[in-house]
Amino acid sequence: MNLAAKDFHAIRSAIAEIPADVSNDAVGAYVPKLADIYAPETHAAALDPSTPIVVGSRGAGKSFWSGVLGQELTRQAAAKAYPRLGLEKTFVEFGFTGVGGPEGIGVDALNGYVPHNADIEVARTFWWATILRAVEHALNGVKPKLSKLMDVARDWETREETLFEHEKMLRKSDRKLLIVFDALDTMATSWSRRRMLTEALLEVVWGMRAYRGIKPKLFLRPDQIDDDGLRFVELPKLRTGAVRLNWTRRDLYGLLFSRVARSTEPSASQAFRKILKSEGIPTGTADAILTRRWPLLLDEELQARLMERLAGAYMADGPYGYKKGKTYDWPVVHLADAFDEVTPRSFLGLMISAAKFGPAPDDRAVTPDGIRHGLRAASKTRVDQLHQEFPWIKGVLAPLSGLLLPQDEKEVFRAWRVAHTVQELLTDAGINNYLPPFPTEAKSNERDLFQALERIGVMFRRRDERVDMPDLFRVAAKLLKKGGTAPV
Repeated sequence: MNLAAKDFHAIRSAIAEIPADVSNDAVGAYVPKLADIYAPETHAAALDPSTPIVVGSRGAGKSFWSGVLGQELTRQAAAKAYPRLGLEKTFVEFGFTGVGGPEGIGVDALNGYVPHNADIEVARTFWWATILRAVEHALNGVKPKLSKLMDVARDWETREETLFEHEKMLRKSDRKLLIVFDALDTMATSWSRRRMLTEALLEVVWGMRAYRGIKPKLFLRPDQIDDDGLRFVELPKLRTGAVRLNWTRRDLYGLLFSRVARSTEPSASQAFRKILKSEGIPTGTADAILTRRWPLLLDEELQARLMERLAGAYMADGPYGYKKGKTYDWPVVHLADAFDEVTPRSFLGLMISAAKFGPAPDDRAVTPDGIRHGLRAASKTRVDQLHQEFPWIKGVLAPLSGLLLPQDEKEVFRAWRVAHTVQELLTDAGINNYLPPFPTEAKSNERDLFQALERIGVMFRRRDERVDMPDLFRVAAKLLKKGGTAPV
């Protein structure tokens, strides 16, 4: 079946109109909506109430899933998407959300109850108090002030008696209580305090193993759980049981196609149904998308065939166009960080920008040039977002602008040394009160800086020992690579 130019234009518009800012909070005005839910099979373990630690980079979906679990309507949808987890019989409360308000516990509350000169015992008491408050609210409908729970939290006998009484109520009603801790990267601006608070919380999580009906769930950044400075003796067991929020290529295209299929623009949904029919692919209903019964979500061969119709087969025309790579493979390869992970935020950002690039062609929805432009836009967005999490990142990438990669480490270190990068970022971190990249500031040097970038997937070392940077960051940082996509 031949599609008319207007059909490709309509699908292109549907991709371009996918909301570019897909970030969510666990509570408040930016919680995820029912229509936003796309539930990859690989995320079932992360949502399992018996999984206490979920690890994910920025944009991987930590706050999204926290917000889904925290709302009755979206939690019931997740229960339908993952029917074996028992989410329909689970209460959900928040132990920490980074922001306050009626539903959350924010940094102000944490700093108020655990002053900066407090020791780990005070921090443990605070975290136990958040657990006690969650069970009181879930089972008795009251949300006592944390100040009224600190004494109970401090007294282990009273605390255990209280929790066990609630545990009995949950067992009797055949329900579980899940207590979610999100935005934990926001709780401190110094390494020593972050480690102390993290260790205290992990000890509480470990102590909660005694309860079958009350389950904590922590959404953590990889560098926070992998911090070598953490000294909790049971940490290796918690790390082993942690689940990582990963997105496969199949999941990413499934997310994209499900967003187009759900377009509220009649001409777009009609055109998309037409192209699906021409490829022998059934239409995806909302229910089939949620429960992953739509073949297009599961079959990479179908996805690649559809992408070929929407963007052409290869990243260049002509008899040697195949040498530039397939349009289906290229975005995921170039959006991966040093851990080979791609976030849905970056992937959708590339596709949205590709659909807005240049004049609309009549025989496809996006062009290879548009996809390359999308990488530049996604790279800039990713670095901007990373800057929110690591406020020092732009300052350490700027001195490397114009450098050709891969490169000997001495040239990279020299660029930083000439710009006094290490000293300047330490000064800036002190002035602006944010967490610097070095746990030990006194011995910091350019090698420590490189290792800090390695830990968050921004740089890596090749087998021949030269250092390199994934395109996802390289393009926005204006570093060069022979044959690679040029920066703007």
